[in-house]
Amino acid sequence: MSYRKVVCIYPYYREVPIYEFFPPLGLEYIAAAIENEVGEVCVIDLRYEKRFDEDLRAGADLFLVSVNWPYELDSVCEVIRSLPAGTMTVVGGRFATENIEDLFARCPNIDVIVRGDGEDTMRELVRTGSPANVAGLTWRDGGRVVHNPDRALTTISDTLYPNRGKRRYRYRISYRNIGLGYSFDSLLSSQGCPFNCKFCSFKTNTLGQKRDWSARTPESVMKELGEIDAKVVAFIDDNFFADIRRVDRICDLILEAKMKKIFLANARISIANHPDLLKKMHRAGFRLLMIGLESAQDKSLKLLNKGFKTEDVKKAFAVLHKSNMLTNGYFIVGLFGESEKEMLEIAPYAREIGVDLISPNRLRYEKYSGLAKLLEGNDEYYIGDGNRIYSKRYGPAEINRIVKRISSEFFDARQVFAIVRKGLRIGFPGWRFYGHLIAALPRILARARRRKKRAACAAA
Repeated sequence: MSYRKVVCIYPYYREVPIYEFFPPLGLEYIAAAIENEVGEVCVIDLRYEKRFDEDLRAGADLFLVSVNWPYELDSVCEVIRSLPAGTMTVVGGRFATENIEDLFARCPNIDVIVRGDGEDTMRELVRTGSPANVAGLTWRDGGRVVHNPDRALTTISDTLYPNRGKRRYRYRISYRNIGLGYSFDSLLSSQGCPFNCKFCSFKTNTLGQKRDWSARTPESVMKELGEIDAKVVAFIDDNFFADIRRVDRICDLILEAKMKKIFLANARISIANHPDLLKKMHRAGFRLLMIGLESAQDKSLKLLNKGFKTEDVKKAFAVLHKSNMLTNGYFIVGLFGESEKEMLEIAPYAREIGVDLISPNRLRYEKYSGLAKLLEGNDEYYIGDGNRIYSKRYGPAEINRIVKRISSEFFDARQVFAIVRKGLRIGFPGWRFYGHLIAALPRILARARRRKKRAACAAA
């Protein structure tokens, strides 16, 4: 074995609140891919460590760091630069793939950057001990940077998934590090998406390589579920319901095993075409469907190539109301050609169709999505910080204001009460969650007041 101890590092001390309790599954996949090729492998999640001290680095002869987005980038680079000189340091992840030159410049001790999917690439690297002929790597060779050829995409594996028995932490649902009473985990059962929405890049990887939809067998999914002790499990597939028969079989296996878990999954409105499956999903433990609705305007849905109209959404939710599951609608704020008035129609539209929760998100540029063509020759729109798309009329401040107004108008006291009442009725998350939430409310409100005071001081 070339390496006696490999330390895999999730380098973010802070996290976007909605994701703060998600395990670093991508990094855990890398750890699982190499664990039989090295002496020891451990995963360090800095969200759960007060500091990255010598004890966490001790004895390592290979460091693997996951850099997925620009969030907290200065702090992330400090972590990377703190790694001891002379020990090979390998960085991967979405942001790393798209910003190779920047990371090499910021962190002189990075030896290798993995481009795209890393499981097969890292397995080959630890076997050979050298990046020289490993596809999918960019590496330093003295004073020059060498780009090896891209690695061909592979389909998802039935046998490779995280070894949760080696976790150092227990992940629990939380908000701004305030625990809300339930253990949490996530599971990837398929990759890719057969649809072609223009704002989305699920059909490609970070290198622009076409990714066909591929899925694990229901038996493989069930085997992994059997190793998960968390109460709440999120299927993080790009499109969990691409094969309805596969989902039906997964539900059958869950019911046969008498598994008592709560499941969440992303869906399209076409799931409403299968009312019998919705009933079975409820019996199996599915309690939240997260659905991409994107806009309250038919012109925008057509522009995005969503494949449905607002009237189709209304018909779908007439069925989904009967499913005994909460629904969360994703919307995009700042779409091409939408006025402020049209953006603000999201809240009343969401109430009309009867969605339980909404997530209004800013329009984001994905390199290999169809948005590139919409930006070509368009002087009105531009790419700003965080790869978000803005216009001359609606810049960051205006879009932030509109997003906040949409949320405040939708989540009024009546809607919050309706969410709690339905959640209790369907058993998600349950009395324990709301008890923790009520207990934590003074701290949440105190933090909100502090943020408001800081914002007022900054404005002054």
